Amino acid sequence: MVEALGRGEQLVLIRKGGLIEPGSGFELVANTFVFYPTFEHQAVTYLRPRFQRYFDEASARRAPEGQVRIDLCGVAVSSVSSHDPALIERLREFHVYNEAFLSQRLKWQPEQPLVIVVVRAFRLATPHQLITRPRYAGCKSWVDLDSAIPLEAAQPILEEAVFQQRARELALLLAAS
Repeated sequence: MVEALGRGEQLVLIRKGGLIEPGSGFELVANTFVFYPTFEHQAVTYLRPRFQRYFDEASARRAPEGQVRIDLCGVAVSSVSSHDPALIERLREFHVYNEAFLSQRLKWQPEQPLVIVVVRAFRLATPHQLITRPRYAGCKSWVDLDSAIPLEAAQPILEEAVFQQRARELALLLAAS
């Protein structure tokens, strides 16, 4: 959930790939990217109770119909693929999702692993409001935007020392898988 990334409470993306994506499952096609917030497949019931307020906050900040607001970017620090439900549970302090969501993700296309991407999130200096395009829509992980969004002045969500400490904790959990 983008809102949790923007607050430093979520440091991982948990992906399998979108329904209309080519290939077999999620592929990390770029190490640096913007977060294109959508409400596709989003439900407050998939969030642990303490994070459910983020759904309401994201809904309240939602851009007007036909537009999307982009104010965060990310850098993929590392990634690992796994079929192990225990790994997802060990990562609990680094994501906002509940057991129902994680179970649903694991059961969907069970031959494909979950891809856990450790992400460092940054807030853009200036939010960008874009017109949505039909080709942006749908269940997919990557969207090529019509225009570039400048990332140079983006500020990290977490201070360097805090992020590095949490990234080390994550690395230990991921290495144990």
